[in-house]
Amino acid sequence: MKKSTVVSWLPPGRSLKKLLIFMKLSAILMFVVCMQVSAEVRSQSNVSVKLSRTNLEKAFSLIELQSNYRFVYNNDKLPVWHKVSIDAKDWTIKQVLGQMLANTNLTYRMLSNNLIVIAPAATVTKDLVVKGKIVSPSGEALQMVSVRLKNTTIGVFTNEKGEFELKVPEEGMLVFSYVGYVTQELPVNPNATMNIVLEPSANSMEEVVVVGYGVQRKLNTTGAVDQVAGKQLAERPIANIFQGLQGASPGLNINYRGGAPGSTPSINIRGIGSIVSGSNTTPLIIIDGITSATEDFQRLNPNDIASVTILRDAASAAIYGARASFGVVLITTKQGTNGRQKISYNNYFASSRPTVLPDQVTDPYIFSRVLETATDNTPWDYVNYDDYYYQWAKERSDNPAIEDVRTDPNDPTKWIYMGNNNWNDYFFNKSSSSSTHSVTLSGSAETGKGQPIGYYLSGDYTKENGLNSLAKDDWSRYGLRARMNFMPLKWLKVDNNLNIYQIAADAPSKPITDLYYLMPTQVAKNPDGTWANNAAGRLAAQLQDGGRNVQTRFGFQDVVRGVATLLDGDLLLTANASFKREMWKYNTDYRKYRIGYGPNDVREEGGVGSVSVRNGIVKQDVYDLYANYNKKIGVNHQLGVLVGFNQEENTWSAEQANKDGLITSSLPYLGLATGTQTVGAEYTSYAIRGYFGRLNYSYKSRYILELNGRYDGSSRFLPSNRWGFFPSVSGAWIATEEPFMQALSKSLSTLKFRVSYGALGNQWTSDFRRVSTIPIGVSDYLINNTFPSVAAGAAMLPVDPQSYTWEKVNTINVGTDIGFFNDRILIGFDAYSRKTLGMLTADATVPAVMGVLPPPTNSADLNTTGWELSAGYRNEFIVAKKTFTFSTRFILSDSRTRITKYNQNKLGSLNNYIASRYTGEIWGLESNGYFKNADEIKALDQSAIVPWGALEVVPGWPKYVDQNKDGKINKGNGTINDPGDYKVIGNNSTRYRFGFTVDMQWNGIDLNVFLQGVGKRDFYPRHYLFWGPYQQPYAGVYPWNLDFYRGESETGADRDRHSASYIAAGLADKNTDSYFPVLQSWMADANYGGGLDIPQSKYLLNGAYLRIKNVTLGYTLPATLTKKYKVSRLRIFATGENLFEFSSIKKYFDPESIEDGYGWAYPFQRKYAMGINLDF
Repeated sequence: MKKSTVVSWLPPGRSLKKLLIFMKLSAILMFVVCMQVSAEVRSQSNVSVKLSRTNLEKAFSLIELQSNYRFVYNNDKLPVWHKVSIDAKDWTIKQVLGQMLANTNLTYRMLSNNLIVIAPAATVTKDLVVKGKIVSPSGEALQMVSVRLKNTTIGVFTNEKGEFELKVPEEGMLVFSYVGYVTQELPVNPNATMNIVLEPSANSMEEVVVVGYGVQRKLNTTGAVDQVAGKQLAERPIANIFQGLQGASPGLNINYRGGAPGSTPSINIRGIGSIVSGSNTTPLIIIDGITSATEDFQRLNPNDIASVTILRDAASAAIYGARASFGVVLITTKQGTNGRQKISYNNYFASSRPTVLPDQVTDPYIFSRVLETATDNTPWDYVNYDDYYYQWAKERSDNPAIEDVRTDPNDPTKWIYMGNNNWNDYFFNKSSSSSTHSVTLSGSAETGKGQPIGYYLSGDYTKENGLNSLAKDDWSRYGLRARMNFMPLKWLKVDNNLNIYQIAADAPSKPITDLYYLMPTQVAKNPDGTWANNAAGRLAAQLQDGGRNVQTRFGFQDVVRGVATLLDGDLLLTANASFKREMWKYNTDYRKYRIGYGPNDVREEGGVGSVSVRNGIVKQDVYDLYANYNKKIGVNHQLGVLVGFNQEENTWSAEQANKDGLITSSLPYLGLATGTQTVGAEYTSYAIRGYFGRLNYSYKSRYILELNGRYDGSSRFLPSNRWGFFPSVSGAWIATEEPFMQALSKSLSTLKFRVSYGALGNQWTSDFRRVSTIPIGVSDYLINNTFPSVAAGAAMLPVDPQSYTWEKVNTINVGTDIGFFNDRILIGFDAYSRKTLGMLTADATVPAVMGVLPPPTNSADLNTTGWELSAGYRNEFIVAKKTFTFSTRFILSDSRTRITKYNQNKLGSLNNYIASRYTGEIWGLESNGYFKNADEIKALDQSAIVPWGALEVVPGWPKYVDQNKDGKINKGNGTINDPGDYKVIGNNSTRYRFGFTVDMQWNGIDLNVFLQGVGKRDFYPRHYLFWGPYQQPYAGVYPWNLDFYRGESETGADRDRHSASYIAAGLADKNTDSYFPVLQSWMADANYGGGLDIPQSKYLLNGAYLRIKNVTLGYTLPATLTKKYKVSRLRIFATGENLFEFSSIKKYFDPESIEDGYGWAYPFQRKYAMGINLDF
């Protein structure tokens, strides 16, 4: 059978073993080279060179290529008329230079490190000691500014007073560079102290941003691009970078369903991209130029991140073709740089506690009476507590010190229970700990030939402990990164980036969120220490004794990159090869546990015990080859051309074995189980090959045109539909470069307009969806002592192989960037329309054949429109003779998605997507108070929406607006044309996501405040956490449930029977102006879909929120103090994450937990941390 892939993942004869050997040798070589940080001065060597009528500049370059000598000279001092002709074979450098410089006024001087200075004879003999001072515009001395002799590694850093002293040739050129300031180049001044003022790089439009297969000045970008600095991530107590990116960039939507350690978020850019199950609309993740899985962000150390770039529109993402239809996230890690060695240690220690937990009613009498009342009002009187029970409940309500476990008076061999437990306090720790430690070694060294080597080595360890108070519940990461770059030739730079990691999660096999089903009257432990015979006791037993779920991932990725610089730097040729291997292992076991039924009655439960082992391997190989050509033509024209090739293959395989009948719970291994064993295997793969190109043209730095295109082939489709071309075009006009705008330049520093259009494809679908499959099941009949696998149905095509192809995604984007006062105020705005065409859905227009439904076709379309706004301000002032730096940024984005074609729902059923309607629409009933009496009930027939058709409509029942005036409340035909009394009452789509950041520094003190939230979102609850006993009488009651309709007050004996707490809560009093209707269980039963489970306007909740996401306060000790201990920087900081939230929904659950669910989540956590940043 022919393998349907584009490429083979490894060339013939190459094995994983050989590749691992190569990786080990590579890592060892990097370690040895990086440790050799002292420069080695090599003895002079002879030169062989043949030149014919060659100018001096080219002659010097040729000698540098063929030897380890480097030349320093001033081009203006080289005589253009002088041509060199020489045929030297194994000559000394002095012999070569003597002949080359004959008949000129030039001479030379040899310095250390094979550095040769060429200059007029009158000046070359002078060696100058240059002194100077570097300050900011406000006059503050700048420490650690790099002062370097151009084209060499000779240089120093300024001291704490901003002063420097450097011995250089008189003809040299000095380069002054400092992070956050504009780099300057100045000639050596032999006559005076050099006083340099470095200007802050306040003009953020001059920043360089990472784009697909290259970098660009932000001012010259034509698409919707945003960049987040790695510093924003490194200074927060986060375990992975996406925790830090949430709310940091407009249009980037990151949603966590809960706060469990190691949680993986859902990610999208600009909202809904596709409605097809299995169609991945997650943005493409690129780490150091290599396509990566979303899960790969977990292996990254936030301290290793240099920058994160978000490509939001099709023009920016088109270079990645079929995988980038819903945006791209480009992550760039740090690398070694020229300069002295730097050792850094960063850590934090954090304590966490839940953000929002729903409080239950714990009073045993109130809970019991409310629960029984809820079932008394139904035909199913399931809860009936006797007088003894209520007397005990009343006693415990009045005096909680009374015992909560007794022997049953009717059967002393059994325990009975009367708890008053808040199960959040029992199952969740008051706080949990987490910590991170990260060590880096970076800098540069020199080879024996004087070639610089940049290196960056880092190791990190992160551990997050969960909130489970009864069992281990944690997530951890060990990471190593070794990155080295060097230049074996003057024109060739080689970079090797190796990342090794292990990620592990260890938790009980029973989810702790089952505690939301527990009743407060239950008890976890019996007096004899055994687990109690109720749901709380069983959950506690299962968490502590009932088995574990241990997941481990170990892997590495090595990226080797070579960059050749040709044509005087105009042409860059880049070749990448990336190899990733990951092994993962999931061990899950379910063990027996013991439950105490009575004082001498302890029973073993949990079935026979079982164990499941699942092992897998992930392989990824990526190869890139591309050329970047940039050339300034004349004065007004700038041309950039990119052409390239990419191929990639991913394979994923797994084997699984399950066996029950564990001999002992203390050793849950396959070999120690005696029951039925089942085994299985899975395999999937896909490959992609692409040819891509980009043309960028700029005229007078004000008119910019960019064309992108990619021709992609994917193994996910048949050869006839495998290949697609995905182009984009974009342009920009920088109006402030126009002569007529110069009069406004002092105030209006940037005014740029952008427009783009791109037509991409979406290949993210199932790997073998085109293949006809036969479902496999297990036989019900025992054959040869086994239950064999058998065909469970007829062969079916999941798609039509003749028409199955890419989803097409067309995006138009318009935007503007406006800067005031040298871009100290910077505003960006984008508006877009993104159409996803040909989504794979069932087509109701195609008839079924012989009872078998037709395969899905590319027959659905949608359109997402939206906008994004960002506004920032930054400046510095003098406060108490110290520089005060201030910056702030606000981001806001919105999107809406409308279905434009959906053949699967031709009738317009309200339970499905509907053409011409917006996604997220909540169809429901308009609330109209409660029925007050029997006459009102008789006048409005609501029988069609009564749960189970059995609950009785009584005074206090919800009443609804009769939209169609037919005297009945129903759903009509349940279609858009006949919705009965249903109407759109809200929309659960998230609108107006925002983030706000303030950053300040003064005199070593830094403060950062980050707010994040959602401006609009409707939410209709459908679970116990809100409805309590209205759902079903099998879980808790919540304080808000006590505000239920009561038509009359209780009097006399009925009132006297209650506990003091029940009376004090007003539960025996009339309450006709209540929030909740008459108390009836099953009225909100989600299993039926009637009653309160029908969305209705009164209980539609506002899911908007504002969260204080992070506050960080730090202090950097003065250098005059730390330098005594050879410490260049010591910063101490305190930080808090998820500190507080403002939301009307907060009393029920964390507002963020409803983003992808119903609040039924592992609690989100507030984190309080302290740490240090230490540099040597």
